[in-house]
Amino acid sequence: MRWHQLILILCLAGTAQAGAATTIPPYTATYEAHAFGNLLIAQSTLSHDGENLHMALDAHVSGFLRLLGRFEFDREAIFRPEVDHPRLLSTRSGSITPRRERRTETRFDWSEGRARGQHNGKAFEVQVPPDTLDFLSSVYVTMTGLRDGDFDSTLRLSVLERDRLREYTLALEGQEQINTELGKKDTLRVVRTSDDSDVELSGWFAPDLHYLPMRLDYEADGRVFRLELTKLEWHEPVIAPEKARP
Repeated sequence: MRWHQLILILCLAGTAQAGAATTIPPYTATYEAHAFGNLLIAQSTLSHDGENLHMALDAHVSGFLRLLGRFEFDREAIFRPEVDHPRLLSTRSGSITPRRERRTETRFDWSEGRARGQHNGKAFEVQVPPDTLDFLSSVYVTMTGLRDGDFDSTLRLSVLERDRLREYTLALEGQEQINTELGKKDTLRVVRTSDDSDVELSGWFAPDLHYLPMRLDYEADGRVFRLELTKLEWHEPVIAPEKARP
């Protein structure tokens, strides 16, 4: 079973949008996925630090796989919301499995258009376009597009994965009402694909919760793994969005 692949869907989980007028309040969101007698628990947080947003994600697997060793994942991104796109400042990610441990840290120098960092202790430097995103900020862009009505059909994104750039296409598939731990929710379904991969990720985003993803389906090798929101805690009073796309 590909738990290291299933964990990748967390890159989209619990991310929040921020627009020119308002940003989503700080929160903690918990997601769960069940597969083959194992449980994946992920906790996603959003916090504000002056003009910047800090997003973090921590996940672990419990069940019989835990007998083999640790299965853990963490990710964070610090970026500044701007009118056209978020401006990444730094990112960090890591994963631990019984076979290996991986760690990547990156800082962005926008005066030179370069991303510099280390992947598993090896230094790298990549030239990046101004709208380069990481996984977390790419969901931020998806949510602001849905919220502001800028996401008509498809959206192309350049995402830095460790030390390489990858192009993704996001397609808005339509509206759907789904059952969740928070009750029935009207959502917008978005599908993410890449030209050089057969992996597909579908997300259901709830307009009445600032387009927070309620469910994520990760499809690879003919199997579908589902990650669902089970708990949501706001850390300051929530004001309902003034305008939610139907």
